[in-house]
Amino acid sequence: MVTSNLRPHALRVRDRGERLSARLDHLASGSVSLNRLHYGADVTISEIAPEQGEFLLSLPVGGRARFAYGDTTAVLGPGTASVVSPYRDFRLDIDGGFDQVVLRLDRQRVERTAALLTGSAEAVPVHFDLAAGSVSTGLLGLIEAAIQLSTDPRLDNRPRLAVQLETLLTETLLLGYPNNLSKKLGGAAESPSSDRVRRAMEYMLANLPESFSLSAVARHCEVSLRSLQIGFRRELGLSPGNWLRTQRLDRAHALLAAADPASTTVTATALACGFVHLGDFAAQFKQRFGESPSTVLRKSDRGGSRRR
Repeated sequence: MVTSNLRPHALRVRDRGERLSARLDHLASGSVSLNRLHYGADVTISEIAPEQGEFLLSLPVGGRARFAYGDTTAVLGPGTASVVSPYRDFRLDIDGGFDQVVLRLDRQRVERTAALLTGSAEAVPVHFDLAAGSVSTGLLGLIEAAIQLSTDPRLDNRPRLAVQLETLLTETLLLGYPNNLSKKLGGAAESPSSDRVRRAMEYMLANLPESFSLSAVARHCEVSLRSLQIGFRRELGLSPGNWLRTQRLDRAHALLAAADPASTTVTATALACGFVHLGDFAAQFKQRFGESPSTVLRKSDRGGSRRR
C-alpha cells in the first residue's frame, strides 16, 4: 500500500522477532497526496529503481529516523523536515516510534514549475537539501488547505482548485525550502517598470476569485517572479502576495457587509474571493477588521455593518 501511494521501495524489518504494527492514512488531492505513516517497528526502507517519479516531504511528529540520500545523511525527529528527491539512491532507517506526515509531489510538475520560476524552456532538475530545521508556516497552511479541499463536500470546483493548490504548494516548497535553485530564485533581478507592476495589479484584481499562482502573474507581465517582487516592494512597500491578500480581504468584507445572511455564507464568500483555507481566511479577516466574517455577515442583516 505504501508503494502504491508514495514510492516503490523495499521494506525490511530489522529485528526478525519483531512484528509490524503499521498504519497508513492516505488523502489524495489531484496528483498531490498527504499521508500519515507509522510502521510500529524498526524498519529499513530502500530503493528498488535507480530513479523515482516523486518528491517526498517528510514532517516527523514523533520518534527518530536516519535518512540517507546519495552521500547525504540526516537524523530526523519532531521539529525537523526532510525532502527525499527522486534522482539518487535512498535508505531510510526508521525506529518503531517514528511517526510522520508525508507530502507527495509529482516529479514532472515540480520540475516544470522550477523551469517557469527560473525562466528555463525545459524542465529543471531540483535537488532539495535532505534536511531542514523547519518548514514555512505558509507551506503548512497550504497543506492544511489541501486536507480541507479533499474532505469538504460543500466546496465547489474541487478538481480545479486542487490543481491550483498543487501549483501553490510546489512554488512555496521551491521558494522556501533549500535547494540547488535557491540562489537563482532569490538572487538579484531587474526592477520592472511601473507599467508592469500596474499590469500585475490589474490582472490579480480581474482574477481575484481564482487561486492562481504568482508565477502565473509574472508570466502574464513578462517578467520573472523575483522581478515582480522587487517591483511591488518599490512601488507599494509590499510583496505581491501581501498586496493580493489585502485586496481579497477587502473584497470579502465588502461582500459580507452588503449580503443577505439568508442567501450568503462565509464559506461561499471566502471562495468567491480566492481563499481556499477557511481557517486562515477567518484569522486574517479578524486581524484586519477586528471582527469575524460571521459577525460582519450578521450585522448586514441589521444594516449595522461597519465599512472600511
